[in-house]
Amino acid sequence: MRKKSRSAGGRGEKIMDSISRSLDLPQDAVSGYAHIELNGNREAIIEGCQGVLEYGDRAIALNTGRLTVRICGCELTVVSMQNGQAIIKGVITCVDFSN
Repeated sequence: MRKKSRSAGGRGEKIMDSISRSLDLPQDAVSGYAHIELNGNREAIIEGCQGVLEYGDRAIALNTGRLTVRICGCELTVVSMQNGQAIIKGVITCVDFSN
């Protein structure tokens, strides 16, 4: 008997692709990944935030479900965190992603 080979994403990713296309939504909106907007190097808006893992004036790490997003810089502060959205202000020098 031969084993069926499965791709890394499998059936779940195909379903999410189908939902995304049929509802005319960006794929990241249904994939569980965070949506991040940078306004210059002074503000980051992270949608899909589930909590703060690290907080300091030089680094802020956020749990976004599938990834940890770490914002580095100076004078960083979380000015708002509500409804799964975090707004970080300060001088942003780096955005890092990890599992």
